[in-house]
Amino acid sequence: MIARLVVCAVLALPAGWFAGVLADRIPDRQPLLRPLKPVHLAGRDLVLHLGMVVLFLAAGWRFAEATWSETLAFCALFGVLAALSAIDMEHYRLPDLIVLPSLVASIPWIAVTSIVDDAPERVRYALVGGAVYFGFLFIAHLISPRGMGFGDVKLAALMGLYVGWLGSSYTEALALVLWAMLIGFVAGTIVGVVLLVARRRNRPFPFGPFLALGTVAAVLLSRGLVPG
Repeated sequence: MIARLVVCAVLALPAGWFAGVLADRIPDRQPLLRPLKPVHLAGRDLVLHLGMVVLFLAAGWRFAEATWSETLAFCALFGVLAALSAIDMEHYRLPDLIVLPSLVASIPWIAVTSIVDDAPERVRYALVGGAVYFGFLFIAHLISPRGMGFGDVKLAALMGLYVGWLGSSYTEALALVLWAMLIGFVAGTIVGVVLLVARRRNRPFPFGPFLALGTVAAVLLSRGLVPG
C-alpha cells in the first residue's frame, strides 16, 4: 500500500505539469512541448499540481489491491479529467484533442488489462458503461443543446467506460454509471442555482467539471455504491 501511494504521488508531479501544458496550449492549438513549459507553482498550475497529487493518491488507495495496470489506468483518467476541467472552466470547451485520443487509448488498455487479469467479461461491462453514459447525455443534448454540449456527451463515453469497468455484472455497471450521473448532475445543479441567484441572470457555466466530479466520486466510492 505505502509503496503504491508513493509511486502515485511521484507520478502526480509530472502529470500536474503536463495538465498545465494541455490547459495552456490545447485550446489555442499550440505545439505541446516546444519550447518546454517551465513549472509554475502559482494560480491555476498550483491548483492542478495539488489536485493531481490528491487524485493520484486517492487512486492508489482505492486500487491498492488491483494490478498496477488498473491503478495507472485510473490515475490517467483522473489526470485527463483534471486537465479537461481546467480547460472547461476557462474556455467553456472540452477539446476533442484530449477526449478522443484518451477514449481510443483507453479501450485497448482496459481490454488488455482485463484479459491479463483473467476477467475478460469486464470489457463488456466497460463498453456498456460507456454506451449508457453516452446515450443518456446524447438524449439530453438533443433535448437542450445549449444546456448539454456535445463535448460533454463525448466525455461521457470516456467516463462511462471506466465506471462500467468497475462493475462485476451489467447491473452493477449500470448502477455505477447512474451514480456518477446523479452525483455530477446534483452538484452541477446546486452550483448552477447558486450562480443564477448571485448573478441575477441566466448565464452559461461549465458542466464538465461536475460530470468529472461525479465520475471520480463513483470510482472512489464504488465498493459502497453497489451491493457486494
